[in-house]
Amino acid sequence: MTSAAFSKIAIGLFLAIVIAPVSSLLAVERAIGPSGEPVPRFESLKSDKVNVRRGPGRDHKILWVFKKLGMPVKIISEYEDWREIEDQAGSRGWIFYGLLSRRRTGITRDPADMGLKYFSLYEEASSDDEAIAQLGRGVIVHIVNCTGSWCQISVNDKLKGYLSQKQLWGLFKNEPTKN
Repeated sequence: MTSAAFSKIAIGLFLAIVIAPVSSLLAVERAIGPSGEPVPRFESLKSDKVNVRRGPGRDHKILWVFKKLGMPVKIISEYEDWREIEDQAGSRGWIFYGLLSRRRTGITRDPADMGLKYFSLYEEASSDDEAIAQLGRGVIVHIVNCTGSWCQISVNDKLKGYLSQKQLWGLFKNEPTKN
């Protein structure tokens, strides 16, 4: 075998062993699920009572029940009509797709984790203004749009304003959105 032929074989093996697995990992991050939607993504609960199961199907044990309409969840995988979700605490389970909505919502993080007593809601996307409201931990908000640093939100479709995006769970870091 010539050294040129050996080099071609060595390069081929290198590509097969090192590059192929790396490229397949990148493809997983941008995967499109059976629904035609990207995975992972965020959605919200369409009902105020949603069973979360151990596996994809009604024959699987119920792990817990969500009782908050609009709660954001992260879709991390799909199997037929079932979505594997992760909640704000990192708990995972399966939900029937019909109980999920594409309406983007967020839930306020714990202000104490950021050294605050509460989060300030502003009339404009600037902390230079006076706060129009104070939000504590666990407030579910409707996301109108986000710039990557600020989100225009509404609480109960009545109180509207801007909140720092890092104070919300239900979005990817620096994710811009537009509804």
